[in-house]
Amino acid sequence: MRQWLRSHLTYANVMSTLAVFLILGGGTALGAYVVSSNSQIGPGTVSGHTPPTGNHANVIAGSINGGDVANNSLKGADIADRSGVDTCPSGTTKFGPICAGSDGAERSFDDAINYCADLGLGLPSYSEAVALGRNYDVPGVGFTELFWTDEEFFYNNGLWFAELVNENGTGHPPPQNEQQSYLTVCVTDPSA
Repeated sequence: MRQWLRSHLTYANVMSTLAVFLILGGGTALGAYVVSSNSQIGPGTVSGHTPPTGNHANVIAGSINGGDVANNSLKGADIADRSGVDTCPSGTTKFGPICAGSDGAERSFDDAINYCADLGLGLPSYSEAVALGRNYDVPGVGFTELFWTDEEFFYNNGLWFAELVNENGTGHPPPQNEQQSYLTVCVTDPSA
């Protein structure tokens, strides 16, 4: 038997037998290894939603930025502030650096402020309103329609006035008495 074993113990036989054991044993060991904490993954090894090559996203669809109203989790809870990821509240859309939305309703200045505040939003600053009007199709606002900004001032005859911007972002309409009704656009910083 010893003589038979020696005569058949060639380099090729040893290597092929060793390869079979490594493949079977190594595959089982690799299959049993599961990542259980972030410390087990080196930096730069998980590509995220857009992998560098191939079609194998590492992010489970719907697992980020979903939020669950029933469990009081906030939309965007998985996204770091100021990360550049769209985390606009429901009812708004990202336009450049801000989120904006409108229901297309006209309100007095105070009613517009309260409407936006109830949504956790605010009226746009004058510069935000001009940027929205010049660069984007403002939601809920027609081409030359006017909407409130948060710029207000006391006029010398005892009335409060506020600045308005038209949807195309051009011109400088005169400030209007806050009791008049104009369209409401609500905004927020998406990373706030």
